[in-house]
Amino acid sequence: MQKTYLIFFGPPGSGKGTQVDLLAKKLKLPVVCPGELFRHEIEINSDIGKKVKKVVESGRLVSELITEKLVNNRLKKNDAKKGAIFDGFPRRRKQLNFLINKLKEIATSEDKIYAILVDVSDKEVKLRLGGRRVCDCGAAYHLQYNPPKKDEVCDLCGKKLSTRSDDKPEVITDRLKLYHKQTKPLLDYWQKSGKLIKINGEQSIRDVAEEIWDQLNN
Repeated sequence: MQKTYLIFFGPPGSGKGTQVDLLAKKLKLPVVCPGELFRHEIEINSDIGKKVKKVVESGRLVSELITEKLVNNRLKKNDAKKGAIFDGFPRRRKQLNFLINKLKEIATSEDKIYAILVDVSDKEVKLRLGGRRVCDCGAAYHLQYNPPKKDEVCDLCGKKLSTRSDDKPEVITDRLKLYHKQTKPLLDYWQKSGKLIKINGEQSIRDVAEEIWDQLNN
């Protein structure tokens, strides 16, 4: 049985998460996402969950050892026998080395292993994130793609809309710098391996999904 392992990359605001979910449903593959794994352990109040909760609440990063252990355990589950889609992992060189060694252990030369980059320019990211507005009532808007009827005012409750703290220009710039710094060496590895698929992320959700599907089948 041929297995499929896909590793997704994309800057904040690229729509990567949406594409991961769509492809996971289509291929019937589990999504391996450290953030979700952390939340699950915290919810079930496991020993690891208790450790993770303390680390997260203190503002520190969860150790590589714990992250790798949870990823390893997730790949052992029955629904991962046909492969998996990775979202938010790896993010650093050490994590990449772990994943490379793990795939050598569980995959064969006949299996599909690809890195998929949902490529979006910094300019587009700033437009997408900088244009987002939210309301205390839970409503969400975008000044260009889904604007409120009245400028900066919620259609539902009439309150003034606000910008999320992580959508402020200086924060977006810092997030992009960090993304490029962390991701470049990882993308370089997959590029040199001939396993990198670049997708134009500046299309509609449907068109991006179709391009990913076409590239995988080709």
